Amino acid sequence: MSFCDNLKKYLGYEVGLYDLNGNLYEGKDVGFKYTDDILTGDITCIKLDNSILSVNSKLSQDACNLIKLIFAANRPKEAADVLQPLEYILKNDISNDKLIGKFINKVVMFISCPAKYHDIIYSIYEGYDAEIVKDTDGLYIVKEMDEFEEEAESIVEELKQQGAINVILSSGRTVKGNYTIKNSALHAKTAATLAKNLGYNEGYFHIDKMILYGIISESEYSKIDFYLNGGYEGFYDVYRDKELINTAEELFRCHLNISEASRRLYLHRNTLLYRIDKIKNLTGLDIKKFEEAVVFRTVVAIFNLKRK
Repeated sequence: MSFCDNLKKYLGYEVGLYDLNGNLYEGKDVGFKYTDDILTGDITCIKLDNSILSVNSKLSQDACNLIKLIFAANRPKEAADVLQPLEYILKNDISNDKLIGKFINKVVMFISCPAKYHDIIYSIYEGYDAEIVKDTDGLYIVKEMDEFEEEAESIVEELKQQGAINVILSSGRTVKGNYTIKNSALHAKTAATLAKNLGYNEGYFHIDKMILYGIISESEYSKIDFYLNGGYEGFYDVYRDKELINTAEELFRCHLNISEASRRLYLHRNTLLYRIDKIKNLTGLDIKKFEEAVVFRTVVAIFNLKRK
């Protein structure tokens, strides 16, 4: 049972533990007010080391002092890590077990773009309940999100309007159960890395859509080659033909809709069909058909991830 759960049991009131920036990482979100000691009112806020404890009731001075003593006496030393700022948690080797039950409902996004555009990202989230952590390869954004793709695409579009290129935005899953903030951050950055290795220069990539590519990336090449050996020779010709690869990718983005793909590629329908037939002649796969399109995309991913 967590510190907040124990305290709620004894007090009979909802309790939340926040970092000094007001980000909830344990207990119930009862409200946050910064204080250097104790602040009472509709809620009571108590500073405990690098955290603020909020109680959904007005407590006496004696009760507040007792909570401080309980916190100091009973908090395990190893728990100190999870009371550090979020930046410390994301950048240091902290056990997932210590983070379970903290940062619930938060999601981590990772943005990779030229550093000169970082200020734009900070300005986008100014005034919102979001925390941004700088990494050597980009920025982590930690917040609650309902519409992952919609929010991500709006950020990518805003950066592109400001002249940014090579914008990759990725995200992990929502923190809940045994899935911690560290898991979400690792998945977010991994999804971005996989997207780059697959040859993408921009776009949004959720870890759920990158599972297959992650498995391919971490698999032994000898095992993959067992299935490719003696077949798919024509893939080398397709793989080296940027025009054919771009045609296939656009068709996939259009969910195999020939008319929509030809419109986006500014091609006559017959020209698009000619390229698709050329791919079929070289690989034996008709990418107009869903199952064969999946095989084609998987083999191209293998070439991107394992044969560079």
